[in-house]
Amino acid sequence: MKPKTNRIKQLFTEGFLIVFSVLFALFIGQLVEKSKAEKAKEKALDYIYQELGENFVTLKRWTVTHGKIRDRIRNMVANEQDSVRQLLVKGPRMDFEVITDGQVLIDALLTETAWEAAKSTKAASDFDFEEVQAFTRIYGLQKILMENTTAKFLEVYMDRQTHEKEHLETTLIQLNLVMDEMVGQEQMLYYMINELLKKRSITN
Repeated sequence: MKPKTNRIKQLFTEGFLIVFSVLFALFIGQLVEKSKAEKAKEKALDYIYQELGENFVTLKRWTVTHGKIRDRIRNMVANEQDSVRQLLVKGPRMDFEVITDGQVLIDALLTETAWEAAKSTKAASDFDFEEVQAFTRIYGLQKILMENTTAKFLEVYMDRQTHEKEHLETTLIQLNLVMDEMVGQEQMLYYMINELLKKRSITN
């Protein structure tokens, strides 16, 4: 009986070691996968915050330059004797460069490459819910600004009647409304990104 008992013990020990080895290998595999996922998540977040930081710099510049353009248009709407308004209609054709002071209205793009890349991978599913909410709001408003509001300005500018002096009042009112909307969205985005970047610097 003793050899048989020893054999059973041996088989039990071998079975236990096999099961333990399999479970241990699975545990190690899970740790490795978790580590990879965490690294992928942090890398994706780094790219997003870097992108938002660059967009923040652009917005900081825009809130100043576009704010000045908005104020010029406001003054032209309020005062027919405004000096910029006089320059606008001085020549045979309206010179809209006096409104922008010769600057390009949109001199850069607010990008969303890092956010879109994160959403297309598993990395975004590991983000904190609050972060996902913040990113969604910011990039959503950013999209509206770049695709809708800017398009409204171009639509007014490209309209044939815009360049006819007899439609000056209507043109200025339309541009004033668009620039109010544009600057308001830029200021909101600037604030939202600023708050998110400050929170990131505190938690890191």
